[in-house]
Amino acid sequence: MGSQAPRRRTLRVRAAVPEGAAENTVELLGEMGDWQSGKSLVPLTGAPPGEVWAEAALDLPPGVHAYKLRVGGHWTLDLDNARTRAKGLHRNNILSIGGAPEPLLFAPAPPFVHVPEEGGLAVVAALRHGHGERLALLCDEPGSPQKISMRALVEEKEHRLFAAHLPAHGAPVRMRFEIDDGRILGREDAPGEPFVWEAKREDELPSWWKDAVVYTIFVDRFAPRPGAPWGPDPGRNRPAFGHLDGVRRALPRLADLGVTVLYLTPIIVAASCHRYDLVDPLRVDPALGGEDSFRRLLDEAHARGLRVLVDLAFSHAGRGFPPYEDVRRKGLASPFASWFCWSPSSSSDKPARLRHYGRRKDAPLLDLDHPDVRALVLDAAARWAGDGVDGIRLDMAAEVPIDLAREIRKVLRARRPDAVMLGELVPGHAFRWRSEGALDCATDFGFHTAAVDFLAKRTLSAEDAASELLSLELGRGAVPGASLRFVSTHDHPRFSTLARQHGGAGRSLLGLFLLLASPGVPALLYGEELDLSAETPVAEPEDVWPDRMPMPLSLDAHGARAFAFVRSMIALRARLPSLRRGNLEILFAEGGLLVLRRAFAGEVVDVAVNAGEPVEIDLEDDEHPGLQVLLSLGEVLAGGQTLRLGRDSAAIATRTSR
Repeated sequence: MGSQAPRRRTLRVRAAVPEGAAENTVELLGEMGDWQSGKSLVPLTGAPPGEVWAEAALDLPPGVHAYKLRVGGHWTLDLDNARTRAKGLHRNNILSIGGAPEPLLFAPAPPFVHVPEEGGLAVVAALRHGHGERLALLCDEPGSPQKISMRALVEEKEHRLFAAHLPAHGAPVRMRFEIDDGRILGREDAPGEPFVWEAKREDELPSWWKDAVVYTIFVDRFAPRPGAPWGPDPGRNRPAFGHLDGVRRALPRLADLGVTVLYLTPIIVAASCHRYDLVDPLRVDPALGGEDSFRRLLDEAHARGLRVLVDLAFSHAGRGFPPYEDVRRKGLASPFASWFCWSPSSSSDKPARLRHYGRRKDAPLLDLDHPDVRALVLDAAARWAGDGVDGIRLDMAAEVPIDLAREIRKVLRARRPDAVMLGELVPGHAFRWRSEGALDCATDFGFHTAAVDFLAKRTLSAEDAASELLSLELGRGAVPGASLRFVSTHDHPRFSTLARQHGGAGRSLLGLFLLLASPGVPALLYGEELDLSAETPVAEPEDVWPDRMPMPLSLDAHGARAFAFVRSMIALRARLPSLRRGNLEILFAEGGLLVLRRAFAGEVVDVAVNAGEPVEIDLEDDEHPGLQVLLSLGEVLAGGQTLRLGRDSAAIATRTSR
């Protein structure tokens, strides 16, 4: 992270009151938080009719923070801030702290700067349209000034994104920018002065995580206790009676597949079979085998070289949680009432009501700012870290206060210095949590959306998919290992289910192919290696019970073929550093054909995925004329530097200078 300290900032906003708004309440939402929980602003007097003025005191680190206002429940822009950025369907205001003036978006902080795998410094900046076609990076190193032409990579609605790589350098790095008209842009708050970046490397990701392949196990639906019956899908919200000893019995097969990390959905005592509604976060559920079964699983996994992550969910409790049961009996008179979130009463004859998770009426939201709740959370983190787990997956991390997430990570790292703190983040600005020391890695739902829309649903062209993938790379602000990527989750329909729903089984393995050939840490959902799918998909997130079917105990012929292919793909990824740690370049994107290049430490690999009609493409490269297909899916032919790809096919080819 950068060397500059957080700065106190008073933000004054002016907004039009949207037609139909019942009140003039003003909330601030954006990248200073999770885009969900608004910060109520202090109203100011003097606003003319139809407008509202307000202000907020913010403690934010240097950076470019997108935000928007919600007035009377309606989204609107800050009329006194002309700086905006439009990405996709959304246009937001920009708050720049220690950043560049218009027409440039840049600050010496993630995601605009980071230290990449190959060393040096990766720099990204966004130039507003209408201010030139080129951008140069000026590196003001004493005695060796450099001027580097930045590459234009992504077009947004209001900006063009540029990137450059500085080779090995001293620290700190001093930077400015030059645009087409000759203007030199430095710090907005100190005109003419360069930006200063000094990387801190003490919180680097452990190497085992950067090379990981994660396997997600929905524990209740994965395997029974040895010898116990294992029948058909029991249906929505009904337990299948999965067992930790069943997971342990599967370790040889998982090791043979090539996965290196097991991620277990919650195994604590909880109210439901998915166990995200805590009852006792300090105990392994006896129904899963209890402490002894977990200890055996952890020890045998470690003996086989497999790492284990546990899932901790603290957003809400369930029936049986003692404080909740006390509140159910006594209401606000309970000494535990303040542990939970309440909806304020609208009138004297309507008492305050407990707030619950989603549409449930038996899952009260915990107040994660309450000291006793925070103490319970940290006790749970210490308990699992003390057991020797290799990491924690923090459920709904965007709803956990950043300072609490930071403390959880400190507790974990104090007991397991090489452990990983993984956060489930839906927002696309995971760099905020990482730069604050709250997370090491975050889920990348942007990749999930792009892969599903391009390859399963076919609602995204290769051109748009390429733009989305590049935007994700430029917006990460960290090495690829900081993103956990996937094409299926236990909260969404499986990729294979969607592929069959939208066009047939022929495309069902393309998602895993792209995943395992892309930057980031890949995560497979249990059964994906067997091409498992549901007959009746449910699109509602978190209610996809048909896709949470019990794992088959034996392989049929189709599952065996899928397993063999996925094992080969994982083995190739393990053999080629370029597939694990290489950067991403788009060689071709048109119609249904996407060709990527991955390169690292002199190794160059091309990845072609065809989601359209049969096609032939010439991958002529004078510097790397040798082309050898290492692995293919579907109909693929190679001749010279030409690839012929059938419909729903893909290939990975190594390039050599020969």
